[in-house]
Amino acid sequence: MNHLARNYVFEKFHDNIRYNLIEYYQIIDFNSKTHQTWSSLCAYLSKRVFSLITHLNFDDFNWIPTFSSTYHIPLINLNNNYLQTPYTLSLKPDVLPALITVLHYYQIKQFVYVYNDINGAHRLKQLMNRQTTEKLFEFNILNRYLDNIDDAYDLLYNIELITGSSFRSYGRHSFGRYIILDFSSIEIYQIFMDKIKHRGMTTSDYHYILLSLNAHQLDMTYFRYGGVNVTYFVLPTISNEYTVRLQTQNIYSIESLLLTDAWELMSRTIDRLMNSTRNLQSNVNCEKAEILSWKYGKFVWEQILQSHFHGLTGSIEFDHRTGQRTNYTFEIHRVTRNNLPKRIGYFRAPDRLEVCKLFVSIFFICFSLFALDC
Repeated sequence: MNHLARNYVFEKFHDNIRYNLIEYYQIIDFNSKTHQTWSSLCAYLSKRVFSLITHLNFDDFNWIPTFSSTYHIPLINLNNNYLQTPYTLSLKPDVLPALITVLHYYQIKQFVYVYNDINGAHRLKQLMNRQTTEKLFEFNILNRYLDNIDDAYDLLYNIELITGSSFRSYGRHSFGRYIILDFSSIEIYQIFMDKIKHRGMTTSDYHYILLSLNAHQLDMTYFRYGGVNVTYFVLPTISNEYTVRLQTQNIYSIESLLLTDAWELMSRTIDRLMNSTRNLQSNVNCEKAEILSWKYGKFVWEQILQSHFHGLTGSIEFDHRTGQRTNYTFEIHRVTRNNLPKRIGYFRAPDRLEVCKLFVSIFFICFSLFALDC
């Protein structure tokens, strides 16, 4: 929980704040047999809570998006919403379109996709669905599930075997063994990459693509040697007094930035609601047997979707049909040979890839294209 987020937003809009927000938050103990999440949620809603902000993994409480949809309570998820239920909005930019443009641009035809949770499984499923429905994609996907990080050595040995003779050069850029890592936490990435190092899978024929937006936090010093390539996506660098405070307190992460943007999103929405002629003095009672949706839920949801501003994670805009982020930007970084991580290009949603190539020592030429049309 980033306790600085609320203060940052209130300081930013100090002159325009005409209300006070009360913050209810709760960390759920999944192992508790006595905690009743439904009752707690209903108790909050009875206090005129009109929106929920969660960092929801669908293998935890996958019923919450359905609950939100049933009672028309806007749910702002700091993670990706691959289920796309009504009244659920995803604040986290989706890395999958960026991955697809990179695979397409470099003509990568075969790769191993390693994941360890339900969110990674959803991304893999979406990738496979696009492969079958869109004829432009011709991927040979070898997927592996990491059930326990202690089994990483066995999994890496398996990957080494299946990629030993089958990976060859395809097209102008693709060469070697491509391995995509999609894990639930930065700690799992670090442990797995340490095991990659110990197995010596850091030679020039290996290329790893990391799907964590916190990958810049990883210690990849060792990966500068041996010729291995490591590619990952990050949000454009933001530096101000607030982000410096986050770094000082060791809580600077994509989750901290998203939570701050969620606060600003709600503050802007509340301001629009206060300027409307609607009287929202009602609440939701979900403890009755009869299901009664919040009569103002749709109106509040529409006000949230109208938001358009520049937050700490970039442009904040949403698809009104799916609730997914649109018009966002990633920097593409790469570690290779003796080089520290450097930016090699940009991805601009939905499918624009800009690749920068170094000519001489001080000149960059950037090639901009719509990856699906090359």
